[in-house]
Amino acid sequence: MHEITSQPIEPVDFKSVRCVDGFENITVEYPAYLTDESKFSCRPFDHLFFPRSEAELSAVMKEMARRGIKVTIAGARTGLVGGCVPNQGALVSLENFDRVLALYYDVPSAEWRLKAQCAVNLRTIAAQLAVKSIPDIERCADGMTLLEMDRFRQEPDSYFYPPDPTEMSASLGGTVATNASGARTFRYGPTRAWVRGLRVMLANGEFLEIPRGKYFASPSGEFVVSDSAGRDCRVKIPTYPSPRTKNTSGIFTAAHMDLIDLFIGSEGAFGVITEVTVGLFQRRPKISIVQFLQSDEQAIALVQALRAESRIRLDLLESYSGSALDLLRERQRRDARSVGTPPIPEKAGAALFFELDFDPADKTLTMDALDAVVRGCGASLSDSWSAYENRELDRLKGFRHILPETINAVIAERKKKHPGLHKLGTDLAVPDERLADMWAVYREGLAGAGLEWAAFGHIGNNHVHINILPRDMADLEKALGLYQLFADKAVAFGGTVSAEHGIGKLKAKFLKTMFSPEAIAEMRAVKQALDPQLLLNPGNIFEG
Repeated sequence: MHEITSQPIEPVDFKSVRCVDGFENITVEYPAYLTDESKFSCRPFDHLFFPRSEAELSAVMKEMARRGIKVTIAGARTGLVGGCVPNQGALVSLENFDRVLALYYDVPSAEWRLKAQCAVNLRTIAAQLAVKSIPDIERCADGMTLLEMDRFRQEPDSYFYPPDPTEMSASLGGTVATNASGARTFRYGPTRAWVRGLRVMLANGEFLEIPRGKYFASPSGEFVVSDSAGRDCRVKIPTYPSPRTKNTSGIFTAAHMDLIDLFIGSEGAFGVITEVTVGLFQRRPKISIVQFLQSDEQAIALVQALRAESRIRLDLLESYSGSALDLLRERQRRDARSVGTPPIPEKAGAALFFELDFDPADKTLTMDALDAVVRGCGASLSDSWSAYENRELDRLKGFRHILPETINAVIAERKKKHPGLHKLGTDLAVPDERLADMWAVYREGLAGAGLEWAAFGHIGNNHVHINILPRDMADLEKALGLYQLFADKAVAFGGTVSAEHGIGKLKAKFLKTMFSPEAIAEMRAVKQALDPQLLLNPGNIFEG
């Protein structure tokens, strides 16, 4: 079916909703709400709301609609594109929507599923699943939920939420709004692949209950969304093709698409996600390896070989450029314990970090296949670190995350002399066959500009973060121009301008690099249909 009706919520008194009025008061009392992890700063806004329930949220949305006041939605504020930073009107914090609601086994799909409010963060989910204890559920009066929890504890296997976005303090709702991804997206796909249901509040204060697999676009490519009074709006899905890469640029579209996918990755432009149901996956024994290589080019060759070897099931495939290893070696020289690993080999000109299924009873088969692939690329497993026990696995995970911290420290020191300075990190991705071409573009452009840089990230998805470290404001200007060149090339190769962080406000101009004016007009038409007053999250995705 392609028709859905929004449902009203029992009203509450708008005046009962906790609110801070006046930009000066907000600035003094709640300065953290003025920006997000991108450090993008807000413009003055008038109201900060803290609803405690869907009924209170509905009251806020209806009152703002009555007054014609635009509303920005904030979760954990871990985004990197300014998506939750208000530029006018009102800010609504969903921090009180922080309960896990259900854990159950879905028989038709043979899958364990978790249902939670939007503000539950990923670290909480991971920690509670690891010890098989979910206090919010245990306090619930729902008998079926308690039965399912007991069954879950008795399961011999443990489970996890596979998308694995890097920032574990991110809220579940925020990751759905941006279709977030992480290292394990290489095997398991982004957030979209694991969302089984959404509860979404529209700008009119009514909500949609959207399970996956129930509402699909009509043959003519549209959905009909009706409100409780019987008024219809027709939502025409865009017709442009999606890139053949991981992607968070623009609005998802596909023939006969599921309605749920219209809201995933829409960055709050169409509605407010209040509840999410996700699938869980069985955890298996792993071995982690950091493979040192002679050059970045040899690393790319090994990436291509690993992807082609069917006997090796990689969970993740990450990279460190030679320039990144140089930064880490310098940090180790200053403080040998700071990186948390043995000394990085001086001869290493690049490294790959990967994790794969590892059955101790059948380890020979896996390791022989891996050894053959590595040797075929002119490298040796003897030039690697490996980990199987939990303590060693944690140590290698720490190595994976230490580079961004090191880069931030370098920039923080330089900002003392140049306060306006900041790093510039790319979020581009290309199809498999263009990885080497895109890397050549990066190397050539950076060398020509004489800029300092370090690269790391999700090379298995051809999604390498080039971090440019400007030494002064002149360097920063050169870096900004180079970023546009890189984006142009990525799109020309069939890739995307934003692979995992979304568009938000900071990257709205890059949408024009990837999409034609006609395609952007199609996106705007979806926004207009679902949010006729254009109240929700102004400035996100679309400029102006």
